Amino acid sequence: MPILALFTWIILTATPVTTINETAFEWPNGAKAAICLTYDDGLPSHIQTVAPALKKHGLRATFYPTMASESIQAHMAQWRQLAIDGHELGNHSLYHPCQKSEPDMDWVPDWYDLDQYSLQQLLGEVKVANTFLQALDGQESRSFAYPCGHFHADGEDFTKPLQAHNSAARDASESQLALPSIEEVDLFHIPSWAPNGHDAKALIDYVEKVIEQQTLSSFTFHGVGAEHMQISVEAHESLLEYLVKNEDKIWVTTIEAAANYLQKHRK
Repeated sequence: MPILALFTWIILTATPVTTINETAFEWPNGAKAAICLTYDDGLPSHIQTVAPALKKHGLRATFYPTMASESIQAHMAQWRQLAIDGHELGNHSLYHPCQKSEPDMDWVPDWYDLDQYSLQQLLGEVKVANTFLQALDGQESRSFAYPCGHFHADGEDFTKPLQAHNSAARDASESQLALPSIEEVDLFHIPSWAPNGHDAKALIDYVEKVIEQQTLSSFTFHGVGAEHMQISVEAHESLLEYLVKNEDKIWVTTIEAAANYLQKHRK
């Protein structure tokens, strides 16, 4: 065999073969997908109803109270206990400003109109809320939830500047939008469905859709058994029971933990 051909044969046969399986993305504990339970606005039902239910089932969630929440002001010890119990306290701004120019936003006061906010004003709220929450839970890093799912202040998209202050960000929509593949999930626009009066079957069907597509999504809950955009206590309980029963298929975690995992393990 000629020297050059021999040399080529040695190189080819000595080169290890890398299989697809060695680089394939995997969720913790062999789960097929991940779901985050999130609760917006700092409502009384979150500490009165949701927290005991999560503790009963051993599940962790992300709570997004606004700093103007009457509940967080009146029951600070209970909100601090959520962090002690392993839940994430995420940033949902100080005053929950939304874009009044969007459909069905007539209820937004002029002084909380994101269309009238400057970028500096919005980021100022974000920084103050981060400081308040750090004093409450001792954590230096946390995710953000766009109020009303809106992310423009004075017409300017604040997704990118937000990244200097928070680890990830969650969207929100009352419609079930198309789910991105795991490779396409934007950590500063993590998808989320906001149920409003839906029953247990609808909630479970959504989780099964996430499992089928082997991706990451979340629920944006508001009131549970009370308050606005509520779902019933029974529907919420059935969802938690389903998640525990199917823990081999679906990883239930916080927005912060899910984002950190994807950051480290996604190609």
